[in-house]
Amino acid sequence: MKEIIFKFLKKIDKPEFKLFLNLFSNLPKIKFAVIKISGKALENNLELIAEDIAFLNKMDIYPIIVHGCGSTLDKRLPESKKIDGIRITKKEDMKVIQSSFREIANCLKGNIIEKGGKAEIVEDLFYCEQLKQYGYVGKIKKIKLNKIKSLIDQNITPIISPLGDSIVGKLNINADNVAKEIVKIVEPKKFIFLTETGGILDNKGKLIPFLNLSGNVFENITGGMLLKVKEIKDFLSSGVDYEVVITNPKGLIKELFTIKGSGTYIKYHKIIQTSDVNSINKEKIKWTLEDAFDKTLIENFFEDDIKEIFYQKEYEGVAIIKEINGMPYLDKFAVAKSYQGTGLGKSLWDKLIKEYPKLIWRSSSDNSINIFYTKLCDGVIKNNDWNFYWKNLSNNEIISTIDLVIKKKDTLV
Repeated sequence: MKEIIFKFLKKIDKPEFKLFLNLFSNLPKIKFAVIKISGKALENNLELIAEDIAFLNKMDIYPIIVHGCGSTLDKRLPESKKIDGIRITKKEDMKVIQSSFREIANCLKGNIIEKGGKAEIVEDLFYCEQLKQYGYVGKIKKIKLNKIKSLIDQNITPIISPLGDSIVGKLNINADNVAKEIVKIVEPKKFIFLTETGGILDNKGKLIPFLNLSGNVFENITGGMLLKVKEIKDFLSSGVDYEVVITNPKGLIKELFTIKGSGTYIKYHKIIQTSDVNSINKEKIKWTLEDAFDKTLIENFFEDDIKEIFYQKEYEGVAIIKEINGMPYLDKFAVAKSYQGTGLGKSLWDKLIKEYPKLIWRSSSDNSINIFYTKLCDGVIKNNDWNFYWKNLSNNEIISTIDLVIKKKDTLV
């Protein structure tokens, strides 16, 4: 085990080891991650992927694996066409598709076991409705989740091929859709796509590290990338609340166990605002503030006059507005440690500044977020203890307010 931990520490940033190991050790095993691997990524990186899955197994972690086979089928069925990413499938194509899936699944299973992991192929998992416009293609109506759970409970990694049963026999299923349907039921901590591109690229071919799908993100994305992002937006905006990551096989371990990872982190950040303090979960907000600042919130904090609260749906980020000298004062702005660097802070700020274009706030002089604030403010005045920031204030408003802000009692101690 010491050798495994040492290897793990080499693969990721050491300061984040305890944070993520504690996070995953408190989750039910089935909720760790769903990983969808493209056929091309698997074809070109089989050894590396198998090694990393076996590595996770040795740490008592068993992700749910869904694999594609697109690149192989393109070669074996050269006449087949795709519409919106779905392969038009004839009845006679199904023999080739089934044998190709079986071949790639067995190959992945064998390599994981060879490298010291545990894996098994899960069959007869889906019942489907036929999508006749695509031929022998299915839409999942029922998943036998107990088959997946049973394997994970036995410390075995489930490998899933995108095939389903129906009244007309076996059907081909889009592998991305298989992964999404499993995610909806399992609700894992991470939903990862392993692709050769390693993430979403803009129209200049540059990797986009963060995408907040609650905003307009489509301007600089084109082609197949655009289709992928639109599909993920439809998935996330339907009410589910997961972290979706697209990365390459070399970035898998880093993506699972670090905050920023190495691919594209995608989230639909739903920011809620309210002036009703009694409508919020005060304990969750307290936890986020204390986690972000490594300080303790004073007991009567929520008894002070609070003008408005902005918070991410799951309270992963929060901004609290009070009032000083008749102007909106940003009293607290925080993102929980495990979500810092994911674009949530920017989403929270964009929502906040849209509602409060005129704003004042302060930050301790040694706060690491001051770089972020300096880029966003119109001006800053510093003393030994505090930085005073503002947006859209007149000189008179700055002069009459600065002392009131700097001398305000600290509420995180």
